[in-house]
Amino acid sequence: MQMRRLILLWLALVLCLGLVACGGGGTPEEGAGDAAATEPAAEEPAAEEPAAEEPAAEEPTAEPAAEEPTAEPAAEEPTAEAAGEGETAGDATGTIRVSSVAGAMHDVLVGLAEAYMAENPGVTVTVEDEPEGGIFQALIAAGNQPDLVVTSLGPALGQLAADDALVPLEEFEGFQELIDRVDPGIVEQFSGHNYYVPIGADVTMMIYNKDLFEQAGLDPESPPQTWAEYLDAARAIDELGGDIYGNVFWNEALAWGGWYWNMLQPIYLNSNQGQCQLVNRLGSDIVFDDPECGMQQFFEFTQQAQQYAPLTMETNFFSRKIGMWPQYGYSWEPNLETAADQPMVIGEDVGVAPVPVPNEGDTSFTTYGGRALIIMKTTPDRQAAAWDLLQFMMEEENNRQFITELGYLPTLLSLREDPYFQEPARQPFVDILENGMLPQQFSTAETVANEVQAVYQQAVVEGELTPDEAVTQSAERARAALAQ
Repeated sequence: MQMRRLILLWLALVLCLGLVACGGGGTPEEGAGDAAATEPAAEEPAAEEPAAEEPAAEEPTAEPAAEEPTAEPAAEEPTAEAAGEGETAGDATGTIRVSSVAGAMHDVLVGLAEAYMAENPGVTVTVEDEPEGGIFQALIAAGNQPDLVVTSLGPALGQLAADDALVPLEEFEGFQELIDRVDPGIVEQFSGHNYYVPIGADVTMMIYNKDLFEQAGLDPESPPQTWAEYLDAARAIDELGGDIYGNVFWNEALAWGGWYWNMLQPIYLNSNQGQCQLVNRLGSDIVFDDPECGMQQFFEFTQQAQQYAPLTMETNFFSRKIGMWPQYGYSWEPNLETAADQPMVIGEDVGVAPVPVPNEGDTSFTTYGGRALIIMKTTPDRQAAAWDLLQFMMEEENNRQFITELGYLPTLLSLREDPYFQEPARQPFVDILENGMLPQQFSTAETVANEVQAVYQQAVVEGELTPDEAVTQSAERARAALAQ
């Protein structure tokens, strides 16, 4: 039974790795409408790696992953001694298998692997892409899992921890020193243990078309801050007519999995001022049907906003026909470069602002997305080697390379003051990090999100339910799903 759970879990993990954000910022699983205008070019869709991008032709791998010897899972946790206490760069030996998503991330990791091997001549690092068709799950079932995995923040990570498939990182020498350098808002324990180190963050904000604001008689330097102001602006832009819409939501992604809730959740968090998520802290029951959680207000607002939106993202923000998009993630930046006619530029023809709030003076929240490093349980020696590589990847210079090349925000506090992230186009995303909230990282949260999204389709997109009916049906469906 445990093995079956791990197989199903890793299937979910592989799917999530191919998505955004899962991430938070919520990058796409696949392009909406014109693929060239919607899929992030820098990495995989929060959608992340472009499917057409091939892995690096030359890797510093000693042999293909398929020829790696099968490793038996470790029966014991690593001790400080086994974890390489007192080791310095150059002491590590052996082979480290790193799991990646195909495309840009693979290439960046190969570059970091080459740098690591130059400092550690006794080590071979292989960078492996998750294969399709269930082959990777078969490797997991055989105990031939990789050592270090670059995964997404979200339920799959939490479930891996619950299934005892991950190494508690506090067991390793130097963990506390490392985690003290990381933004505490993006770190979460499971059952009292730290199972991941966040390597790059993503957040969701509102992006708007300044040209359409001007055409509609709106001030492009004063974006809407409240829901009422947002709806007024959406209406004014929508009234321009033709194929222009006031705003847009990525509605086709409602059917693509619970990860999409990250892209809707800032509106929900704003409705309850960060006091509620979907389920309780144990993941055992829903909480969103409590009136204080504001789910009815969430449905009311999105229903009204949908009146000024296309049914899908076939017409997307980058087509220059959309006034506002309150689901824009930092990792979508490459899409601005492929916008219709010519590149869009934040600060010139495009503005960025926090997702609007119900009332003036409310706090605008965002959902953390991004990537995390986890170490799979294998053997003490392999786990120690993976920890050494993880520390290397979190060194400031190496971490900066990873996040700037792949379009993520810093998780290392020191990098927030880096001139690159102080540029006007990036500064708003760095500022909103202080109001970021992690997605709930256990499987029941995703189960509930799927049910809420199914009702959202009926209530908001199709307009068949009132907000009150939507909350009731969402609660009924969610509790029935949890009971299965």
